[in-house]
Amino acid sequence: MLLQGSITHFNLASILQFLAQAAATGVLEVRDFEEFGFIYLVEGRVEGISLPVTDEKLGARLVKAGCLTEQQLAEALIEDATRSREEKKVKPLGQRLVEMGYTEEAAIRAVMEKQTTDQVFELAHWTNGVFLYDEPEQMPHFQVAIQGNVQQLLLDAYRRIDEGETPRKQRLKLDSELCYACPLAEDCTPGIQRKYLKKDVCLWRQMGAVLDEGYDKVRDARALYRSRDEDAKASLDASLDSE
Repeated sequence: MLLQGSITHFNLASILQFLAQAAATGVLEVRDFEEFGFIYLVEGRVEGISLPVTDEKLGARLVKAGCLTEQQLAEALIEDATRSREEKKVKPLGQRLVEMGYTEEAAIRAVMEKQTTDQVFELAHWTNGVFLYDEPEQMPHFQVAIQGNVQQLLLDAYRRIDEGETPRKQRLKLDSELCYACPLAEDCTPGIQRKYLKKDVCLWRQMGAVLDEGYDKVRDARALYRSRDEDAKASLDASLDSE
């Protein structure tokens, strides 16, 4: 792990700009209580973005554009469901569709470019969650790469925000990420929060008396983020839903 932190304290635009200036090659994982995803960077440029829970899927976009049939997409997603999160990071869906002979690189690249601008627009609204940047030994080989300029993508995103465009999904606003879905919330009081709730830790739920009462319930708030392998395996119905 080379870089990690809270999106509340370091927004994703700043992180992406930093990685672009450093000409970084690696995978930036982002996750909050509702979504997780991967941003693939090669020499500081965005090669692809995956937001598998809430984004309109690449496959659905390709079907809309007439580049893929629903039957071909269904077959690809059935195979996709057997893959682990690490396997998906190494070989994204667009690349697998080309290898299966279902569509052409040029068609996927055009759809991916539009999708990437939409995804960066969505990411610009994130205010909660964590980011983790790593440079794995085996980076994906992008047969289909868009080489998106980070600065241009961010400028487009903030232009759309200034014009009043709203994101597809309204982001969850939290007063405290540590308190979100806390298993001890029913026993907590404003007085406890004022005394024990600090910037990055809740001292109260780490106290011995609290742990003795319900140790199994006390978990770090980050364990609540949707980033486990089983969360990454969206159902076929959800994947086909293009809203």
